[in-house]
Amino acid sequence: MEGMQAETSVKGRLNWLLRMPPEVERAEERDFGAERVKHLRHAIIVGLIVYNIYNLTSLYLMADIQPFTVAMRLFVLVPGSLLIFLLVPRVPPAIRELLLLGGMFVASLLPLYLLYISQSTYASYTLGELPLVLLFGNMLLVLRFRFALVFTSVTCLTALWVVHNKPGLDENLIFPLTVQVVTGLFFTLYGNWHVERQRCLTYLAQYDAENRADRAERRGDELRDLTLTDMLTGIANRRHLDETLDTWLDRRGEVLLLMVDVDHFKAFNDRFGHVAGDDCLRRIANALSIFAARHDGFAARYGGEEFTLLFPVDLETGGAFLADRLVRTVRELAIPHPARADGLTHVTVSVGYAGTTDGGLRDARDLVTRADLALYEAKSAGRNRSKAG
Repeated sequence: MEGMQAETSVKGRLNWLLRMPPEVERAEERDFGAERVKHLRHAIIVGLIVYNIYNLTSLYLMADIQPFTVAMRLFVLVPGSLLIFLLVPRVPPAIRELLLLGGMFVASLLPLYLLYISQSTYASYTLGELPLVLLFGNMLLVLRFRFALVFTSVTCLTALWVVHNKPGLDENLIFPLTVQVVTGLFFTLYGNWHVERQRCLTYLAQYDAENRADRAERRGDELRDLTLTDMLTGIANRRHLDETLDTWLDRRGEVLLLMVDVDHFKAFNDRFGHVAGDDCLRRIANALSIFAARHDGFAARYGGEEFTLLFPVDLETGGAFLADRLVRTVRELAIPHPARADGLTHVTVSVGYAGTTDGGLRDARDLVTRADLALYEAKSAGRNRSKAG
């Protein structure tokens, strides 16, 4: 059922002239425009070679105007075709297709004109060349169907006019030639319609499939982000922290880990309520995230009112500097906290930090444990400060 619905959706976006929605046609041009240009240039050269072979047939079928037929092909059709050959890769797609249509009109109407003015008794045999010209335009160049329809219709009407109005044409040939012209041109147009329809349906299905895949990938990325993001604060969560810490430790570079705890947060919640408490955590998380980014670090919510930050520096070089500056950064937020029992009136944090050492154990659990013990020491020493582990 799903496959049938998808096929109906694809066909429903293709009008009777086999035009796809503009955005799809632009996408197809981006994907296959260069390939079409390459194909057209090859086809033009092949067409020129074959078309000029008819200079030999006109020697027998239009002997009365043979020099003129050769001149028209060599000095009108050949230069025009070479000009199109040069312009095809240099003009916009719409102009490119119109150039092809114009070139095919010259290629089809010129022989009809020569047939009309020739007085040779064999001239009518050159009408057999016409379906071949249509075959070239509709099936080898593969004119876009809307252009193929115009090209075939105009050529067919012109050919019928020539057959019915050419002076001296045997009346017994009019009906057979009419049938040959109409059926021959119809089949080339039908072939073009079939090929063009299949091209459009195939690309529409591909375009829709790629869009569905892109949407699925974006949705997957969004879901992955949700699994790695703390829903309250919007920064990384514990799972993301664990993955990042393991990655950093595997790279063998220096890693500094800071455990951060909001001082007297229970008292803050009891005084202002959980809504205010959540807002407080969000403000602190935002400040920590900015702080981490400024120093090429990583910030995550560890759980409750605890946060963890990682930095690619060693303990001696950056430990005390980063930890003390982080304590000051939160203090400068000046979030009121009148429920504290230690005499301070604003929200502060305590920080414990630990880092990797040369030749030491590079274990995530060990690093967190040492930083956590240092955090306990900072809180025992009066909070609003940092300690090394």
